[in-house]
Formats: sequence, C-alpha cells, structure tokens
Amino acid sequence: MTLVRAMVVSATLATLFACDPVYDDALTALGPEAPGVRRGPLHRPGQPCLLCHDGAIGDPQRFAVAGTVYETPGALSPAVGATVAFLDANAVAPFTLFTNNAGNFYATPSQYNPTFPIRVTVTGPSGQMALMQTLMEGNGQVAPNGGCASCHFDPPGRNSPGHVCVTLDDGGAPP
Repeated sequence: MTLVRAMVVSATLATLFACDPVYDDALTALGPEAPGVRRGPLHRPGQPCLLCHDGAIGDPQRFAVAGTVYETPGALSPAVGATVAFLDANAVAPFTLFTNNAGNFYATPSQYNPTFPIRVTVTGPSGQMALMQTLMEGNGQVAPNGGCASCHFDPPGRNSPGHVCVTLDDGGAPP
C-alpha cells in the first residue's frame, strides 16, 4: 500500500468514526433513561426523538415524524389516545397517528414520508383540538423537521412555545 493510499484510508476512517461534539453534547444533555422504563415506544417522552432516531446508524430506526402530546401546559400528564393528524404539502389526505401511554407518537419513513411543510392537528381524548401554528412559517405549517421537540420544549418562552398540549390549564383550547 502506498503512503498516499494509506493516508487516504486513514483519513476516511477517521472521518467515519469522528465524534461530533454538538451531537455528543445534545445526547449527553438528555441524561439517562428514566428508571424502570426500557428503550422503546414509551421511553423519553417530551425529548427530541429525532436526535437518536435519525437513521444514522440504523438502530434505533429513523422516524419521519415523532413527538409527545400532554394534557395541559402546566403538567406533564400524557394525553393518552390523542389523535395527531398530518397533512403534508401535497395535501392528498391526512395521515393519522395516536399517542400511546406515554403520550408519544411516531412514524417511520416507510409508514409516512411527508413532503414538508406539513400541517398538524392534535385532538385530545376529550375532543379538544389544537392546530399547529408557527411563527417561522406564519401559516400554521411546520418547518421541515418532523421532530416536535426540536421546537416544543420546556420552559416555554422566546425560543419555544412549550410542550405540545391539547387543553390549556384553564380548560380552554390552545391557540
């Protein structure tokens, strides 16, 4: 093997296995798994699903859309059985998911591969409905990222509207 070829192979391997400090920091910031909750559909509610479910290494699998729905903004009670309906830019027909016992929902690209931007409607178990509205797009459409927690995280403020919920603390519907 020539010196040049050895250097190219070495550089390629280093690139493939190099650490990404931004990704590593974001992963570390998630903290450990909750005690007694195994990796799977019920783990890490409210956390940025697409951070790990990006398809980079194949396990965990890639998600096209994913998130968590809570009952109210003032509590972290999951909205179990909420309906999350997506309408992508092609506007053919809505794609619907239901939240599980942790309030989580997700779809892989083989189940749903939307053309962004998408509109999202969340309907809670009691029938309260919330339409996704963004300042970025200004027309109720989600920017090209299917990970709800990339924008919806606590605490609510200038950088986030807070977690996704179906009912306001006073019983009203989110705007």
